[in-house]
Amino acid sequence: MRWPGFAKRHPVWFVTLLELAVIVVYGLTGTIAHFAELPGEFVSIVANVMLIVLAAGLLTRLGWWRTAGFRLPVRPRDLLWFVPLLLPIGFSLAAGTEFKGWVLTSQLLISALLIGFAEEAFFRGLMLSALKTRGFWTAAVVSSVLFGLSHTLNLLSGKSGAEILIQVSYALAIGFCFAATVLRTGLIWPLVLIHALIDFTSFLGKEGTSPAWNAPAGIGVTFAFMSYGLYLMLHRQSPGVKVAAA
Repeated sequence: MRWPGFAKRHPVWFVTLLELAVIVVYGLTGTIAHFAELPGEFVSIVANVMLIVLAAGLLTRLGWWRTAGFRLPVRPRDLLWFVPLLLPIGFSLAAGTEFKGWVLTSQLLISALLIGFAEEAFFRGLMLSALKTRGFWTAAVVSSVLFGLSHTLNLLSGKSGAEILIQVSYALAIGFCFAATVLRTGLIWPLVLIHALIDFTSFLGKEGTSPAWNAPAGIGVTFAFMSYGLYLMLHRQSPGVKVAAA
């Protein structure tokens, strides 16, 4: 299959295949972990390494590294648009974090970095780049919906339906906001770092405290991200605002 031509001519099918790849990798490794009683951190690392290899291969084959946003900013001040995205980190720190020992903390950090790269490369890199041919709004909305739906796989980890609903809503909002930020700045690598930090500080949460995405903090963060994403989308063609080139 000629991937460059296929991705351009059939972006919807291309994105569908990407989503299926994410579901299969996370679903398969999660199922194996459940029945084999493997450590969650180990399984997460294995799954995300697989996705990173696939994403890197596709980005290279398609020649999309710069298109996806893995480049230096044209204007350093564009990095300021990423500052509001640090909000969940503040909530996690406010809720309380704790050092979990060098070995586990190192595993959690590695896992967070891998998740950050894998998910950003797939959803805000490959999917968003492919869907931009259908319009920026379509690209932002569809990629964020798929990002949110992919979090329903957490049902395999034994979380309740209510917890999953909260997390999916949060993921949809953050996915939309992240997509809007990429479309505004043309940069994705800051999101990899921010995504990793959000997950890492959440992983370090104290036992008995709610994760940053849980109510009521989660509701506030969800609303804030959705609002910021809408602002970026509605103002990206305002005077003085340049749309990031594909």
